[in-house]
Amino acid sequence: MTTTKTKYDKLFAVYEEYTRAIAGVNDPMAAMLCASWEATKRTYEQALASGGKTSQLAAGMEQGLRELPMALRAEGGKHAEILGILHRAIATHLPEFFKHDAALLAAIVERSKIRNAREYYLVRHRIDALEGDAGALAERDLLYQLIDRFES
Repeated sequence: MTTTKTKYDKLFAVYEEYTRAIAGVNDPMAAMLCASWEATKRTYEQALASGGKTSQLAAGMEQGLRELPMALRAEGGKHAEILGILHRAIATHLPEFFKHDAALLAAIVERSKIRNAREYYLVRHRIDALEGDAGALAERDLLYQLIDRFES
């Protein structure tokens, strides 16, 4: 019998694999992220023990996956290596994350407007993924225009 994993289970597996892999990266940000995840796991255990819902925790975890690339970019260091590890962990445990995001991103571009913070972070995440890709300049420029309009 196969057990269906919840979104929380999948996100938890992403963070577990991700932090296990970046523990070997000699970078202060990697060390901070590993320590942060250990503390977060304890907080989640307490929340669940006191009646918290996995769906609420999953929403926060998902937002964290979107915000992490921006934090890494701001910090510098070995962010490209750390970000690559994150993308592999997501692809392994939550591949639908990328598919859903691609569909939503296409809708944002089609309407030429970011409507809320969730969409903003999705567009920022895509921009971060395109950094350094000379073949994606047009897409990146379009996304920056959407960000500029949203922020103004």
